[in-house]
Amino acid sequence: MTAYDNDIWVYLEAEDGVVSNVSYEILGKARELAEEVDTGVTGVLVGAGDDLDGLAEAAIARGADGVVQIEHELLDVYRPETYVDAVEGALLEGDPAMFLSPATNDGIGLAGRLAVRLHAGLNADVVRLEIDDDGSLVGGVPAFAGGILAMVKAKGRPQMSTVRPGVFTALEPDDSREGDVAVREPDLGEADLRTEILDREVGETVDLPGADVVVCAGRGFDGDLELARELTGALDGTLGVTRPLCDEGLVSRERQIGSTGYSLQADVAICAGISGSVYFTSGLDDVDTVIAVNTDPEEPIFDHADYCIEGDLFEVLPPLIDRLEAEGVISA
Repeated sequence: MTAYDNDIWVYLEAEDGVVSNVSYEILGKARELAEEVDTGVTGVLVGAGDDLDGLAEAAIARGADGVVQIEHELLDVYRPETYVDAVEGALLEGDPAMFLSPATNDGIGLAGRLAVRLHAGLNADVVRLEIDDDGSLVGGVPAFAGGILAMVKAKGRPQMSTVRPGVFTALEPDDSREGDVAVREPDLGEADLRTEILDREVGETVDLPGADVVVCAGRGFDGDLELARELTGALDGTLGVTRPLCDEGLVSRERQIGSTGYSLQADVAICAGISGSVYFTSGLDDVDTVIAVNTDPEEPIFDHADYCIEGDLFEVLPPLIDRLEAEGVISA
């Protein structure tokens, strides 16, 4: 695979024949970085075979110059032992300059194990990627609960980073793009398996970065999110929250917005009962329209909103829902 030497490689996390949106986001950023250092972008697909049909072409349309497609029947689902072996072999053969992976459960596990095996530096959960003057990859890592952004340069080869979902923008598909697909079949056997999957249950998943409409709830709801869920359902939107609500166990971490959670790319975000700390508002930078509801006009959330409603959310939201339903904007 000498054609992929010195490229920026992106792990394309795929499940049930679908590449995750964060993988495409990273691919788009890799395309931008590659142009700075005059190199190529290579996608890395791992699977059992049939589930990968058409995914390499989709990755090329989204910015990859080529794809390393790693196929084996034992790669039907993510297992650390088989996936790490398979990708490590491809990395050693391909010798990329950089390797980027989604900061998801599987992506983090894969990248961390690869970094140990390859004696490579790894920047985890980055929200910014830049190329230094010497051509090195620099990652922005939130620190002190998101209060600062530490710019860290990873040593070793490849330079590795896991990238938080929602911080970059995926490129629109360009079906005219062409690229090579190198199929690799790793030498795996039953003896390589150290885990046995007895049952697999997929729970509820939330794609906050990909949501068009988000209802953002804060501590102003006093722990009762029924009204927030009602508005979310009426708008066919997605519920997001501030960190304290996750800390209290009211909702799962995958709904957390901000520097220690996810960044939104929504058309509309309705922020109710939220003071607007910098840790939260950093997740609103790419929202087209922000609507804030708060009793205190001096709260910083109003500085980040396009429309500000001064009032008690328990008085503002119910008639808002009724009005929208009455005018047929949303269904009852």
